Amino acid sequence: MRLYPLLLSLQEKYPGLAIRHRFAPDSEVMDAVLHNRYEIGLITQKPDDRRLVAETFAHEPLELILPAGREVERWEDLEQIGFIDHPDGQAMATRLLSRNFPGNAGVRNLPQRGFSNQISLILEPVARGLGFTVLPQFARLAWPAQNAITAMTCQVPVTDTIWLIHRAEWPLSRRSEEVVIHLKQHFG
Repeated sequence: MRLYPLLLSLQEKYPGLAIRHRFAPDSEVMDAVLHNRYEIGLITQKPDDRRLVAETFAHEPLELILPAGREVERWEDLEQIGFIDHPDGQAMATRLLSRNFPGNAGVRNLPQRGFSNQISLILEPVARGLGFTVLPQFARLAWPAQNAITAMTCQVPVTDTIWLIHRAEWPLSRRSEEVVIHLKQHFG
C-alpha cells in the first residue's frame, strides 16, 4: 500500500513506464518471479531457492490491531474478540502472538470472524468491532480511519524483513534497477 503511490510517481515521471503491481502471498510472488511473469518481487520470508537472489529491502513491524477501545491482556481476550484472517494472516499472527502469549492454543484455534484477501479491506471488519488482526505497521498506517482501530503495543515486538527478489541467472534490467533505487530512496 505504501509502495504503489511511489511507483505511480515514477510512472508520472516516465510516461513510457507501465507499472504492474499485485499483492499476493510470498509463494505466489516467488512463483511469478521464477516464471518470468514479474522481474522483481517483495516477500517476507527469505527464499532458499538458488534460482532467486534475495536482498534486504526494508523492515516492517507486525502489529496486533484491535477495534478502538478494546484491550487484550490474555489469550482468552483474543478468543473473545475473534480473528480476522487474510492470506498471510495465520503466519503473521503466529509469529507475533506465539511470542507474546506463550503456551497459547495457536492461531488456528481462535474463532475466525472473517477473511479478506484485499489488503485495503482487512481492517474494515476490525474497525467495525468484528474481530482483531495482525498486519504490518505500514498497512495500518495506510488505513484512513485510524480512530476506529488500535494498535496494541506488544511486550515482544516482531519485525519482518522484506526481501527484494529476482532471478539469479541474469542481472536486473536497467529499468528495474531505477525502480529499486527510487523505492529505496523514498521508503524508510
